[in-house]
Amino acid sequence: MPNIKSAEKRVSVSATKKLQNQMVRSQMQTALKKFNAAISNGDIELAKTLLPLASSKIDNAAVKNVIHKNAANRKKAQIAKALSQLEKGVVVVKVDAKTLKQAEQKAAAQRKAEEAEAIKAQRNEAKKAKEAAKAPATKKAPAKKAAAPKAAKAEPAKDEAPKKRATRKKADAVEAPAEAVEDEIK
Repeated sequence: MPNIKSAEKRVSVSATKKLQNQMVRSQMQTALKKFNAAISNGDIELAKTLLPLASSKIDNAAVKNVIHKNAANRKKAQIAKALSQLEKGVVVVKVDAKTLKQAEQKAAAQRKAEEAEAIKAQRNEAKKAKEAAKAPATKKAPAKKAAAPKAAKAEPAKDEAPKKRATRKKADAVEAPAEAVEDEIK
């Protein structure tokens, strides 16, 4: 952080100029992207109307020292050459590096999603095959056990219930004599 008043002002001024330069550079790049899109689509009429606009934005950036004047001249020559090649019938595909990278990333993401979908489908098929293999075995096994275990299960259930009741009665019976003895003592 600057401590001197003039240094503080320099920071403020440079921040303001940075925003202004960004605005000019953004306008220039947008004009170039529109022109390049027209070239890529093969639209000669649109490219002819966008050439002077793009050149104007490039010159404006050079005048404001956002880009060097030689860089501005090179960019204008490139777009003029692209338009003349399109008019001559030479196939021109002008795509910037950012657009190429985005297209590659999009294609990679799509491939990844397709691979994930294929893996998911394989897992589902394997799961269904496993369930199909288990399903006949589970249907046959309960049918065989169903006749014998029902009778076996029904009888123990009747036997268990009286046992529980008997234990309760025995516990009550054990407590009852103790109470009777206490009553007798009193």
